[in-house]
Amino acid sequence: MSRYNPHHHVAPIYAAAQKWHDAALSVGLSVFTDEKEIWTPPLLDELDQHFVKNLDAGEGDFLSKLKVQLSQGSPDCRQLMAESLWLTLLFPSNVGAAKKRENVLEIWSWSGEGLNASHSLLEDAVLESIGSAGTAYNTHRWRELVFLIGALRDFKARDAADRERIASEPWAFSGWLSGLPEARHRQLIHVLPHLLFPDTFERISSEGDKRLILAGFEDTTEKEIKKWSTVEIDRALLKLRRRLEEEHGADIDFYQEEFASQWKDQTKYWLLSWNPSRWTWNTLAADRAATISGKKADNRWRCGSSKPREGDRVFLIRTGSPPKGVVAAGKVTRAPYEAEHWEQARSDAGETTRFIDVAFNSVRDATSDEIVSLEQLQSREPGQEWNPQSSGIEIKAKAARNLERLWKALPSIVSDATTPRDDAGSMGESPQKLAPPLNLILYGPPGTGKTYRLNSDYLPLYRDVAGDRFEFVTFHQSYAYEDFVEGIRPVTENGTVTYEVRPGVLKRLCDRARRSPNKRFALFIDEINRGNVAKIFGELITLVEVDKRIRVDASGNRAADCKGLEVTLPYSGERFGVPPNVDVIGTMNTADRSIALLDSALRRRFRFEELTPKPELLESFEDDEGNTIDLRQLLQAMNARLSRLLHRDQTLGHSYFYHVKSFDELRRVFAREILPFLQEAFYDDWRQIRYVLGDQAVEEKLQLVRAHKQNAAMLFPKADQTEIRDGEAFEIIREDEITPNAIRKIYEPPE
Repeated sequence: MSRYNPHHHVAPIYAAAQKWHDAALSVGLSVFTDEKEIWTPPLLDELDQHFVKNLDAGEGDFLSKLKVQLSQGSPDCRQLMAESLWLTLLFPSNVGAAKKRENVLEIWSWSGEGLNASHSLLEDAVLESIGSAGTAYNTHRWRELVFLIGALRDFKARDAADRERIASEPWAFSGWLSGLPEARHRQLIHVLPHLLFPDTFERISSEGDKRLILAGFEDTTEKEIKKWSTVEIDRALLKLRRRLEEEHGADIDFYQEEFASQWKDQTKYWLLSWNPSRWTWNTLAADRAATISGKKADNRWRCGSSKPREGDRVFLIRTGSPPKGVVAAGKVTRAPYEAEHWEQARSDAGETTRFIDVAFNSVRDATSDEIVSLEQLQSREPGQEWNPQSSGIEIKAKAARNLERLWKALPSIVSDATTPRDDAGSMGESPQKLAPPLNLILYGPPGTGKTYRLNSDYLPLYRDVAGDRFEFVTFHQSYAYEDFVEGIRPVTENGTVTYEVRPGVLKRLCDRARRSPNKRFALFIDEINRGNVAKIFGELITLVEVDKRIRVDASGNRAADCKGLEVTLPYSGERFGVPPNVDVIGTMNTADRSIALLDSALRRRFRFEELTPKPELLESFEDDEGNTIDLRQLLQAMNARLSRLLHRDQTLGHSYFYHVKSFDELRRVFAREILPFLQEAFYDDWRQIRYVLGDQAVEEKLQLVRAHKQNAAMLFPKADQTEIRDGEAFEIIREDEITPNAIRKIYEPPE
């Protein structure tokens, strides 16, 4: 039934709503004082006169303006407003119980009478909330109150038989409420039916979510569902709920992960396979230990399909030798790509295969941990292929939900003393037959995963049981040829200063590579655009070209038939060339549009791969009051504004929020990383920064950067006001002042 709520104890809330239905809606009695009638046409008309037709769009918060609006009203009119606000606050979790109680008590106090703060309808259990209503429901609560007053005036004006039918029949109530003027824009047409008839109407305050749910589980498109009436949408949802509850044999909640993943982000599920007899998962122990401690285990895995996308859910099933079953779960972090085949012989023959990158958040060892067995899966969902011949097949929606349930029901793994192996072999082990050299630059806005790609995709390829086959360097403005290739350094011995030639990072690496021609080596250059490339590379900029590399024999000497180029180094006088088993991989941050200014010589000799922000990799979490903060929507909203005001290269990457799991962490990221980034990007243009944060459209308590007017006449008495004009001063709020609603309003702007 739709009153099922896995997050809150909601029975007292529905009981309170029922009391309002029986006392206020049906009879007109006050819910706080049973002996008084206040839900009456004359008092509703009075609220219409003093509040609805006397709206105040000026400065000030809701309560201070409301007090002025009701100053000419009767005491009973003010009590009616207090109860009206109480009713609208029963549903939303965006306001805490204490704040709800405080607001209701304050408005009631304007009547000159006291209301006991411990009244049963003001208890925390009643005001705790049912679900999220979004930021706009709170910041523009006056719109919902205007609609409520108009609706109840219409209801009270109807004849007794019509009122009885509307109040007692769920579909009659919904049809009446959603048929009123301006109803489609109001959340109360979803909130009130659920409060009064929770077995019929969903615990959902947004028509948008309702449409997405129906589109996610049914064959009808969201575009088509938009043409339906509110009643048609709710009837379809009730039918869908009954079908899903019958399938699962239990109450469901559309916001639970196993259901939300099917409609909220249209996430797909994929089944990867692993046959231990064909490939040894050398990092299994390390990956298992990492996920037990709450970390993610990054892997790349063979995938036959080209359709998985970043953010999709994956399960890994062990096949071949028993025990067979699902042993890991996680998310896709990189869409399918081609790489050297994982079988050595086929790699040597130049074959490639398709992979995806996966971040496992749970890994189990089938030989020691309980797993979801193949037999269980085949018994529960016989229509799904569970023992595939290839890795990377799609899991059907119903089968995916059942698999999620079985996976979550597994007992927790108790950490043991297993020591992870340090021979981190994987599908990416270096081939004996070397591929052509790689010159690659990963570029994109800050936080898009450039460093992650280096660590996960490339560093493992140049590491084996023998040690460190790469060098890592960061370019900066003072980095020079002498650091990179070779230079002279002063040496003092017995009081005498002499100079000796010392190899730079590139020459050292090339010397090592020539001594081991059957292995690949790599030079990783972070921030490659920050240095003077022509000055740092010098004559070697030509030597790194793929067709200019020198070929060496087994002893590391230049091969007799080699056509590659060598130069004479200026300090040592040695002949030098770059061998083909050295890859050069760089990263560059494009926040300052520096790719457009990059040295043309480097642009011609390197392949460029752009990394863009991927909001789909982010997850939502709940703040301290149990309300959702959607990191995907947050990043998307900010980047859309940054792209419009600046450029797509000056957006925010997903890694800023990738590890955020609590509001304290998010607040810290905003104060210490996001706001400084915006300051630098906009050169302290605070008006533009406020646009990105949505601060210009909300009241001050929701602003992260606040603007205060500066009066030139007061600051500079007797100064020529034609020379010094009024201005604005801007203030960043403290880290501990940042509230969840101040963040949510960035992606849920008020109407």
